[in-house]
Amino acid sequence: MRKLAILLVAAALCCAAVAQEKAAAKKPGTAQKPAAKKTGHEGHEAGGMPMPKPSPEMEKLSKMLVGTWTSSETHEPSPWMPKGGTGKGTATFKNGPGGLSVVEDYHSSGTMGGHFYGHGVFWWDAKAGGYGGVWCDNTAPEGCGVGRNLAKWQGNDLVSSGEEEMMGQKMMMKEAYTDITPNSFTFSMYGGPLGSEPKKMMTIKYTRAGGKTAEKKP
Repeated sequence: MRKLAILLVAAALCCAAVAQEKAAAKKPGTAQKPAAKKTGHEGHEAGGMPMPKPSPEMEKLSKMLVGTWTSSETHEPSPWMPKGGTGKGTATFKNGPGGLSVVEDYHSSGTMGGHFYGHGVFWWDAKAGGYGGVWCDNTAPEGCGVGRNLAKWQGNDLVSSGEEEMMGQKMMMKEAYTDITPNSFTFSMYGGPLGSEPKKMMTIKYTRAGGKTAEKKP
């Protein structure tokens, strides 16, 4: 009986508390607890628009390039470098946002008796079926330039070719990544007058520094 009495008293107290809460909610001027503010990230966390994933082509390029490299340059005689030249440098490639691009930072010395600094971004253009790129460096009067020609795989080589503008002149240009291994590759640039077969202008041999390391996607 004592247990039954205790239960009845507890039930009465609960009913009284509920009644008081309802009465307080009906009174004008009663402060209501503000709703939690949305941060703007809820949609992505709870079934919002899915983020794009890197394409197989982008993953292939990332696997080839991402890491830190040392470079050895050979410049053939040209109108911009009549005697040719050599240089040594370093390059760092990393994944861009979401792994949807690859970003390069390059520095070398010895060429033309000074320091060369370059920055590039490369991505896969699915509609055009090739890799696009933009390149900026401290020798370009315009600062940066977007490549007109897409790079495409030709067997084990990655090649772009066609008309480009270089140093204010329209030329036939060709760029090729060859001799690709997990720890080395060669970049070659060719150029010449329109309508002619481009001749080799520059060769850069890259060697991976410190062994192969995995790059995390930001």
